[in-house]
Amino acid sequence: MVQQRRRRGKGYVRVSAIMGREELFSPEIQEESIRRLFERENIELLDVVMDLDKSGRGFAERKIKQMIQEVQRGDYEVVGVWKWNRFGRNMRLSLANIHELEEEAGGEVMAATEPGDGRTTMGRFSRNQMLSVAELQSDMISDSWKDTHAVRLRMGLPHSGHARFGYVRDGKGFRPDEELNGPALAEVYERWVSGEKLWSVARDMTEMGVRAPNGDILDNSRWLTILDTGFAAGLIRKRKPGSSSKRFDNWDWFPGAHEALISRELWEAYTRKRLASLGRNWADPKAKYSLSGLVTCGRCFQFKCGATGTPKKPGDVMFRCRGVVTKECKGVYGNLSLGEAAVLEWLENRATDGGKVESLARKAATVSREAAAARRLEKVIADTSSALDRLLDLYESGGLSKVKYLERKAKREEEQRQARRDLEELRGDRVKVPATFYRDLHNAWPRLSDDRKRQMLKQVVKEIVLHPAGHPGERWEVVPY
Repeated sequence: MVQQRRRRGKGYVRVSAIMGREELFSPEIQEESIRRLFERENIELLDVVMDLDKSGRGFAERKIKQMIQEVQRGDYEVVGVWKWNRFGRNMRLSLANIHELEEEAGGEVMAATEPGDGRTTMGRFSRNQMLSVAELQSDMISDSWKDTHAVRLRMGLPHSGHARFGYVRDGKGFRPDEELNGPALAEVYERWVSGEKLWSVARDMTEMGVRAPNGDILDNSRWLTILDTGFAAGLIRKRKPGSSSKRFDNWDWFPGAHEALISRELWEAYTRKRLASLGRNWADPKAKYSLSGLVTCGRCFQFKCGATGTPKKPGDVMFRCRGVVTKECKGVYGNLSLGEAAVLEWLENRATDGGKVESLARKAATVSREAAAARRLEKVIADTSSALDRLLDLYESGGLSKVKYLERKAKREEEQRQARRDLEELRGDRVKVPATFYRDLHNAWPRLSDDRKRQMLKQVVKEIVLHPAGHPGERWEVVPY
């Protein structure tokens, strides 16, 4: 008699954190209930997937889709949750995902403390009722928060009590940080409005020691996000009715109860300059240059190199390491025309004998680069292991709550998993490309748009390393997959 294989599964834990208030459904309670469920049903528990600080209203940012794919591949058969409201608080989307997991992927969703056997009519009815109640509770919470936001708006308070850059908490409100961040924020407004480049201002702020609340260096985009809020002008903002975009012109501003760091005139000047810049297509998906997004700094091997400034004449485009702005790298510089010449030479060599050159070029061009990247990834794996040990020590000593510990633990574990995946990919091989591809691309190069050149290169080029002056060998090193 053939013994039936024991079913396998994963637990799914979700905890929301709304406006800083953590739900009372702790991950420990959920996980323990799921473990007991799997023991009762004789199901092998492979892992517990954590979705911390995630709303149950949507599924786009959660790990449910990934779990459905794993079930579809046959990695396991069962997904266990504590209660049905942990799976979701949108009944239509929840049922759609349950249907995909059970009917299309061939798995099963089980709740540890509520009925809902999807194989029976009454079980499906019970499950649907629980999901309906979960959506009702979510709608009621949403209505309550809308009323709360309206009250806070009338009081001149922002919609949440989260930290505001340049300010410190003062009771329910905020007062200016007079030591460093407050004056720095006012200075950034003044210098950018007066015409200075934001990257130059950001670099100076980094040198002064100005950092985000979490210790991160503030780059151009982070500074722009802070400036756009208008909080430093004594204002609070609310999205315009019907708008879901965070674009600068999709907000309405109202007087705040806090003290302003900048004058109304300076804010109005900033607003005029920002609105004038919105006509530019910042989000254009087409590449501006043939090598955009492909060039990696050969000094730090951490940052990409991008075009800097406006060229004085066509073809005179300079690429520079982005780490120069924040002083995290001494940088490298290279002319785009020289980079394209190196690419064309590489394509011509490949076209000569695609098979042999493919193998030889991979070994010659990537050995030092892959060794450096592998060392960096191995360091990330080791560092995250140490960080996990420190988190555990902090938690066991009472210096960290359980929810915060699990949240940070999940983040570090995901960083470690990503580093392991990147390391595996780094050491993997791709299918060989015929020599005709390189010859055709080389011959068509003068007629192609920059965006099309980049699209074609990305099929065969992993990256292009721009080495600093004095590097032995070619400065522009084309690294194939």
